[in-house]
Amino acid sequence: MAILDLAKARKVKKLAVCGSAFVEIGVGMRGSLVRQDIVEVIRNLRALITSIPELPLGSLIIMAGLELEERLSVSNLFDCLHAATALSYDAVMVSDDRFYERVPNMKRLSLTDFVKKHALTS
Repeated sequence: MAILDLAKARKVKKLAVCGSAFVEIGVGMRGSLVRQDIVEVIRNLRALITSIPELPLGSLIIMAGLELEERLSVSNLFDCLHAATALSYDAVMVSDDRFYERVPNMKRLSLTDFVKKHALTS
């Protein structure tokens, strides 16, 4: 919530969400929610992050994610898609997930460190 507050207050200039995150939510909830409820969850999430742009998921990101998954010998497509998106934009991944430390050339910042960094500079 602190990151959302920073974004809403426009204290973070370069923050974006991966489109693949919404795909992960939509696919991941299919076993436990009906489609209408999944749409509502995603609609509510979009409402929460109106001040944060979404980076599109396209064929180049999908290919890069699949290649990364193969190179790392893991079965973790969604995290590989998120990583591929960040790498394609030369961006820093803001996440507490230590998986991203395994990704070559990935720069990662914990949620706490991100908030601290931006709270100090604003």
